[in-house]
Amino acid sequence: MLGAGLFAAGVLSFLDIHFFKTRLAERAALAGGLALILLAELVFASSDMSMRFLNGQRSDVLECRLDAETALPDERHKDSPVMQNRIVECMKGFGYEWTPNHARCKEAAVASNPFCYLPTRGFDRVVTELLMMLE
Repeated sequence: MLGAGLFAAGVLSFLDIHFFKTRLAERAALAGGLALILLAELVFASSDMSMRFLNGQRSDVLECRLDAETALPDERHKDSPVMQNRIVECMKGFGYEWTPNHARCKEAAVASNPFCYLPTRGFDRVVTELLMMLE
């Protein structure tokens, strides 16, 4: 609410309604309010309330792995490229791309490692990369 109040006070200064003594203070309120709003959105988006980021990615990998093991029961306990490809293709269907650049992916570059994928959508990708850095 503080961010929204500061942002509103900064915007109102453009309409000649002044809550601060100087123009610099008004611009600082506008920038600070916007920063607080964006920070609150980022915190909410990356919290446990949001299941479509790293936690959702883990869930999607498990679902793809189960699908592959169900469809290819003879390949289940092998290091099968057929099984790996099926999981990667399934993850593409969920909107992820294979990206083996993360350090935890390099430790085990297998299709069932959630750290080997990033979402293709921009905001999801940024938040997931941030969560992976903090992991």
